[in-house]
Amino acid sequence: MNTFATVVVTSANKAAAQKVISALYSTPATDTEDAVVSIHGTNFFDTKLKKNLKTYWASSGAFLTDELTALTDSGLTYIVYLGYNWKKALADNNLTKIIIKE
Repeated sequence: MNTFATVVVTSANKAAAQKVISALYSTPATDTEDAVVSIHGTNFFDTKLKKNLKTYWASSGAFLTDELTALTDSGLTYIVYLGYNWKKALADNNLTKIIIKE
């Protein structure tokens, strides 16, 4: 089942939170097969945010239950906002989206 949410992590926790997601899609080695190490988590937390002088990273969208549970249980999240209104999630927490020019 999917849950629409906005999940925010600190810059210090970004890589670890991405690893939590990647671990869900990785499989250990067996006697007959090599390990599969997923990089799925690198697609998460690509929206840069600011609050005062601190930087945060967000993912917003439909999370699988396992993804949202793993992130929440990891203790790495700064904010977990359930619902479709990501702008409200940012506003309620005094976060500002930073536009990154490519």
